[in-house]
Amino acid sequence: MATDGSVSPPQSPARWQPDALAPFLAACAAAIGDGQVSVSPADLADWSLCTFPWDARPLAVLSPGSAEETVECLRLAGLHGCPLHPVSRGRSWGLGSRSPPRDAVMLDLSRLNRILDIDPVYGTVRVEPGVTFAQLQDELTARGSTFHVPSFGGPPGASVLANALDRGEGSGTFGDRFGQLWDLDIGLTTGERLRTGYGRFENARLAPVHARPVGPLIEGLFSQASFGCVLSGCLGLAPTALHGCYIAFEIGLSDKLPAFVEAFKNLIRDRVVDYHDAFFWDGAKRIASDGIAADLPEPPPPQAFEEWLATISISANHAMILDCKKAIVIQTLLPFCDSFTIDEDGEPGSRNSGLRGFSDGGNVTSCYWAKQSLPDGPLNPDRDRCGFLWLCPVIPLEGAALARMAELTQATAKQFEIFIMAGAEAATERACHGYVSFAWDRDTAGADAKAMAAHAALMEAFTSEGFHPYRPTLPATAAAAPSQGDWAAVVRRLRNALDPAGVLAAGRVADL
Repeated sequence: MATDGSVSPPQSPARWQPDALAPFLAACAAAIGDGQVSVSPADLADWSLCTFPWDARPLAVLSPGSAEETVECLRLAGLHGCPLHPVSRGRSWGLGSRSPPRDAVMLDLSRLNRILDIDPVYGTVRVEPGVTFAQLQDELTARGSTFHVPSFGGPPGASVLANALDRGEGSGTFGDRFGQLWDLDIGLTTGERLRTGYGRFENARLAPVHARPVGPLIEGLFSQASFGCVLSGCLGLAPTALHGCYIAFEIGLSDKLPAFVEAFKNLIRDRVVDYHDAFFWDGAKRIASDGIAADLPEPPPPQAFEEWLATISISANHAMILDCKKAIVIQTLLPFCDSFTIDEDGEPGSRNSGLRGFSDGGNVTSCYWAKQSLPDGPLNPDRDRCGFLWLCPVIPLEGAALARMAELTQATAKQFEIFIMAGAEAATERACHGYVSFAWDRDTAGADAKAMAAHAALMEAFTSEGFHPYRPTLPATAAAAPSQGDWAAVVRRLRNALDPAGVLAAGRVADL
């Protein structure tokens, strides 16, 4: 790590020759048009922005307008041996934004923004990588659909498909977005194109309704890997319930988490609450969600940052069932918390409800915690010089494990004097997905270096506990310890078969 906190990515493979760039770009310009190939210093500077220091840089930007043009760019990259990094919408703030793992030509997929199909009966959609959460939900609402795309805490302008491929989550039973993704249309740097589901058969009637055809399932090779470029995919939507509410429980300090979590697990076991419907947040996250430090009338007491809150969403198509669920949840958890409040979900069919797929992007405000003010226009943490970085550990769904995550997070925040927020979502009956984020002002001297050191220290602490990540950040991937056994060797052979030139998003996966 450099003295300014920047992380140097691993070097590109020796087979990459810089002299290949000019002929590659010329060939791409002939394929997709001169206006869709940019080496403008202003464009490259914009594409270099990130919420943390990172050395890898874009070499050029390609903006194909169709799946066919994208496949041709992929083929040309393999032919010329030129590194290529696909980006759908570039809203992965805190994970890597639009930055490539290593110096590469950027493949901007934002023009591939078509909703290719909506099945109103079975509740499935086929989308291209440029389709955003807001775009899809607006289209479903306009059609009066009884299904929705599960909401999430990120920006509404993020890519639905990219979020699913990176194993991002939404709320509710269908919150495992990658688990609801199938029949991918994939382009390879060999120039080949394939479908992973029933879409590969002549009679593709089953493509929108069944995810697992006979034979090996290979969708996993294209999640968090970029072994190929996903041009579209079929996504299962969530049925929209008529009634719903949120219940917020004030738990107190982290020493109360074990008893509360153990009681909560009974609700999942008895199917009163679904996983992906329960979130645990520390006080730092709650305070930052309401505004930035500079706007607070006075600093909260230190204890306020360490007190935990649980929010549980409940939904049903019958009001009586909802009332029964509410009563059971409250009766089960009230003995283990200080208080609770109920936020009724409004009228059935309300558009601005997270339970019906509305993502308001409110969580983006927490990226600005350490800035002196919020901008007047749309929020863009990259361009506004926000310091923001995630850690995404998996935590056993045990009260003691969640309390340990809180302890390690708070200790790191105090040691490095940096603002860290922590939360977790029940991802299965057995495990939580942790959300730990660092916020600082990149315009403050020395803040980058301090934040990167804190991130590295907490990542090491989590790894020592066995809390390994489920989503990658660029710094964590670059610093990851080698995998044991033959995993890396086997996966390397798979990658070489799919991307023999080794040019697609090199460095995206640790060990490769």
